[in-house]
Amino acid sequence: MADRVDQLFQEWQQLGGCVLLAESQPVLSVRSPEEVIAESTAYCRESGRLTWIVLDWLIRNVGRVDVRRLLRLTRQYGDLSVLGVLCDAAQQRQPHPKFTRLMRSCQPAKKIEPFFHRVAKNRLALELTQEGALDIFRRWGYLSNELRYL
Repeated sequence: MADRVDQLFQEWQQLGGCVLLAESQPVLSVRSPEEVIAESTAYCRESGRLTWIVLDWLIRNVGRVDVRRLLRLTRQYGDLSVLGVLCDAAQQRQPHPKFTRLMRSCQPAKKIEPFFHRVAKNRLALELTQEGALDIFRRWGYLSNELRYL
């Protein structure tokens, strides 16, 4: 997983994302933003850093996104509930009709659980998250209080 997330960081840098890398590696082919977003939704719950990079990029670049293509690719390779969280948070920061269209096509997770896997593994972090979970995450079937840091 770490290698794949590291590769996604490289791709986000190529797409203009705010990514600080120890070493930039040449990317042979740059994928479309929709492909990188879709795959990133499959890994965001493993990496808070990746989550904030995707969220920041969406806030600044949603106009570049092909909504239909992103939804199709996320259904294939990603997680629509994570895309819903990202679009909901981005909509609150920088409203855009594309976020609304995307959210309408996303479904919440089947059961309520911590958004970040690392939180579920730490009893104290889990308790704090349950006590202060934000509505944005709850709407999508997750528990997290980490948007407070943005």
